[in-house]
Amino acid sequence: MNHPLIISTAAYDGYDLDVVLGEISETGVDLVEIAFIEGYTDPFTEAYFNEENAAKIRSLLAKFHLECLSFSSHMDLARKGAVDIFKRRMTFAKNVGSKYIISNAASQQNKIRFMENIAVLGRTAEALDMIIALENPGDGKANVIDSAEPAARAVEEIGLESVKINYDFGNLLSHCFGKIKPEEDYKQVLAQTAHFHIKDVATDDSGWYFTEIGKGCIDYRTVLRELVDGAEPVPLSLEIPLRVRRAPDASPRRASQPVDLTQIRKVMTGSVNFVKKVIAGQAGFAR
Repeated sequence: MNHPLIISTAAYDGYDLDVVLGEISETGVDLVEIAFIEGYTDPFTEAYFNEENAAKIRSLLAKFHLECLSFSSHMDLARKGAVDIFKRRMTFAKNVGSKYIISNAASQQNKIRFMENIAVLGRTAEALDMIIALENPGDGKANVIDSAEPAARAVEEIGLESVKINYDFGNLLSHCFGKIKPEEDYKQVLAQTAHFHIKDVATDDSGWYFTEIGKGCIDYRTVLRELVDGAEPVPLSLEIPLRVRRAPDASPRRASQPVDLTQIRKVMTGSVNFVKKVIAGQAGFAR
C-alpha cells in the first residue's frame, strides 16, 4: 500500500511561493499541500482565487517538479457567504491539481447551518471529483468535530463520500488541553479519515509550540507504524506551522517575523527523515 507523503507550505509562512516550493523540492518529497489559512499564513483576499493565480502556481509546481495533492483553506463553513466562498476556493484548488481541500467545520452552536452548507458543498466536491477533509481544530473552542468520536458522527450524519476527516494529531492536544491522547483518539475516526496532518507539539509556560516530528510529545513511532500497517493508503501531510504557537488558552499567536530559513530546513529535513525511517520496512511507502 502506498501512503503519500506531503509537505505543507505552512512551515514556510512569510516567504514567496517560488522560494517555498524550491525549498520543498530539496527535501526529497514531491507532493505539496498549499496552505491559505486565515490567521496562520500571510493575509490574502478572496480575489486571489482566480485562474491567473492558479496558472502561476501550476507553473511554479512544474518548475520544481512538484504536485499539489492537497490544499488547506480553513474557514468557518457556517459563516455568512460560506458556500459561495468555499466553492470558489474548491475550484481554485482543483485548478492547481488538488484532490483534497481541507477546512474547519464550524462552532457547535452553528451546527445546523453548517450541516445545510456542507450538504451543498459536498455535492460540489462530488462534481469536481474532490474530497472535503474537515479538520479537528486546535483552538479550544467547542466545535462540530472537537475530537474523533464527534468527527465520526458528523461524517456519518453528512452521509457523502466527498466529505471526510483530516485528522490533526497536534491540534487535538491543545484543543482538549492534553486531556485526550491523540495516539488513541484517532482510531475512533480512522474509517472516516481521508487525510492526516502530522505535526508534533511541545509545551512550556507560554503554551504550545510546534517541533520537528519525533521531538515533541506525540508518539509518532507507534502512530506511523500503525497507520502504514493496518490502514488503507491515506496521505500523510507534514504540517508544521513554525511561525505559530498557541497560548495557554489554545488561541493562536503568529510571530511578527518569518522563521529563519535555516531553521525551517533543519526542522523539515529532520521530520522527513524521521517519518521515512519509521515507516521503512513497514507497508509500502510513496514519495
